[in-house]
Amino acid sequence: MLLEYGYFLFVNPVFEYEGFTIKISIFKLFESYLVVFILSIFIIKLENLSYPSKIVVYVLFINLLLPISSLYWLQDHSREFFLTISLSFLLLFYILVKTPMLKLPTLKEGKNLSFLILFFLTIIVYVFLIVTGGLQRINFDLSNVYSTREEFNASSDNWLMDYLLPWQAHITNMFLLIYGLIRKNRILVVISLILQISIFAMTGHKSYLFAPILIFGIYYFFKKGYQNNILFFITSALIFLQSTLYILYSISNNPNMLSLFLRRLFYVPAQLHFLYFDFYENMTKYKLSASFLSFIIDNPYGTNPVYLVAQKVFGRDFSPNVGIFGDAYLNFGIIGILLFMLILGGVLKILDSVSKNTPLVLSTGIIIIPGTALVDAALFTSLLTHGILFAIFVIWLTNSVVNRHEKT
Repeated sequence: MLLEYGYFLFVNPVFEYEGFTIKISIFKLFESYLVVFILSIFIIKLENLSYPSKIVVYVLFINLLLPISSLYWLQDHSREFFLTISLSFLLLFYILVKTPMLKLPTLKEGKNLSFLILFFLTIIVYVFLIVTGGLQRINFDLSNVYSTREEFNASSDNWLMDYLLPWQAHITNMFLLIYGLIRKNRILVVISLILQISIFAMTGHKSYLFAPILIFGIYYFFKKGYQNNILFFITSALIFLQSTLYILYSISNNPNMLSLFLRRLFYVPAQLHFLYFDFYENMTKYKLSASFLSFIIDNPYGTNPVYLVAQKVFGRDFSPNVGIFGDAYLNFGIIGILLFMLILGGVLKILDSVSKNTPLVLSTGIIIIPGTALVDAALFTSLLTHGILFAIFVIWLTNSVVNRHEKT
């Protein structure tokens, strides 16, 4: 309701020129609320389970499904697309809750090997940053991060770093931070923070700077014993934040903060999903020809789907990236949504299986940032580039370093 109130109050009046129009369908309004209510019954059941995968499900549900359900009736969008996305959540729930844990090999006595691998990855990343002028780019001014980022991109065109950099910032450094907090090792906590602040200063990516704040919040939340109230905490926090931003906007009439939070975080990803559906509805699907199967399947358009949408729909050169459901549809149509959710369910099942012997705060803290990529990025891009698979690998590596029964 707050999302939709914000759409009427702010998003539509201020950003109608960006396609945030109103074409209300009363029947779809009741339909969307019924679907969300049914899904919520299942989603809430995850609260009592000690699975790190539930944080990824919560992000997809709150950050993507809810605004999609709002635009479904606010703009009278496709019933087929909306209901298939909703059905895919039930499929994901079934995989995570009803299928048995996988019996995977563990790395016995692998503590030294675990830290050795992470140590060498860290050396590679930071040596590369320094060699490509990182020390000269160091900048802590948030208002000047874009120039730093441009300098970094201009001096470090390396495909390997496209993977290793987010892996280092969002996974390796965050593992060191959580591990230091669990073991109450202040030196390790300080080292991890220095590494993270350094990587932010040399690249200009603001998400690197704010990641430790998220980890501290998760650690504090788990330490207080609220790990089975995550969904309640997230929704309560969002309700409070949205309400506060609405009040501030009504007082100051400054749209910046509300636009960043409500429009960019919630409605832009949802809008792009419907836009991709409309654009590719009657077109030949990619069938992963713009992804890792490009050497087998011919690309029907000779370019990647994001660039095609940017040129044909928006008429300019930028990257309107779409999340897992839009990516699934442009590759395989409606059936692709269920197929991609089946793949994601399998990956998250592996995550839960390798995490069963590690503290929940550690596995949750490592997977949360890579998992949020599914809202704005393609499935296989999220698994590889954004590091979901690497996060699972790190959790598996560190099974012998910490165990689930250690106090947080």
